[in-house]
Amino acid sequence: MQGIAQRINKIHVDSLNNAINSTTVVAVLIATIAFAAIFSVPGQYADSPKDISPGASPGQARIASKLPFLIFIVFDAIALFISLAVVVVQTSIVVIHRKAKKQMMAVINKLMWLACVLISVAFLALSYIVVGDEWWLANLVSGIGTVIMVSTLGTLCYWVIVNRIEASKLHSIRRSSMNSGSRSFSMSYVSDTEILNNEHKKLYAV
Repeated sequence: MQGIAQRINKIHVDSLNNAINSTTVVAVLIATIAFAAIFSVPGQYADSPKDISPGASPGQARIASKLPFLIFIVFDAIALFISLAVVVVQTSIVVIHRKAKKQMMAVINKLMWLACVLISVAFLALSYIVVGDEWWLANLVSGIGTVIMVSTLGTLCYWVIVNRIEASKLHSIRRSSMNSGSRSFSMSYVSDTEILNNEHKKLYAV
């Protein structure tokens, strides 16, 4: 049993390391997209004296006064800084203990969910400018994107809740077994329960 437990623990640690590396790559990708999007707005910028409208300044985006652009710039900037914060944390902090690594991964995952939602909202806001008077097309894209993001995040939240419930049940079994019978029997029982629980768990969300 000890060998099986060590093998399962190594699999979990490797999976967490892979998830952390993947999150770092995704954070860099989102930060790159968010940074490039700010300087690639539709209509570009007023750089010629003839193109500058009254009240505008050189280099200002031509669509700067429109509400969808304001929504885009705010949400895109927040997504950019969240992604950069994740990259800084991932490249600066080294976590050894598996439980601490899971806790850090859980927090970083939620931040990445938030960054994905924000950059999605920024994209949808800008789509209302790109389509012009064809608002039905922007509404269609917004509906499709909303359904996909809500269903994805809803499924992930469900997996997180299920994982928390299973962990809570296992903790209760461990506590009850520690309080009843001999300590050696309790530790053996808990260890077997953890191994069986981890052996049949194909995936879990943090």
